[in-house]
Amino acid sequence: MFARGPNVGPEVITKFGFVLSNNAKVEEPMILLNGSAFLWRVPQETDVLPMQNWDLDVFKIFEVVTPKPELIMFGTGKHFAPMPAKVRQYFYKLGIQVDVMNTKNAAATYNVLAEEGRRVAAALLPLGRRDQK
Repeated sequence: MFARGPNVGPEVITKFGFVLSNNAKVEEPMILLNGSAFLWRVPQETDVLPMQNWDLDVFKIFEVVTPKPELIMFGTGKHFAPMPAKVRQYFYKLGIQVDVMNTKNAAATYNVLAEEGRRVAAALLPLGRRDQK
């Protein structure tokens, strides 16, 4: 069996993004999956409820990745925001459990579960955007 390097995870949550364990600075939404970080292109939110009007194509990576995660931690930014029923149903059909919380808690939970060797992913929105005051 091939040994994989250490999981890349968020070490620091900044006002506008993340500093990862490999010292990369990311100031955009991102997905952590199978030990790697990916930029995540999602629509800019005009209200406080992320994902409400998103097309399900923004989650396509979870259809094609192997192995699929058992659980995805969704970080909804500075504050908790509920996940729309259509998004929950999408992940249910993929056989993936979801847990939704603010980004700081989602990142911390991801780090713990990844360290334990669980097949976990995180989809994290930054706490704020540079164009917000």
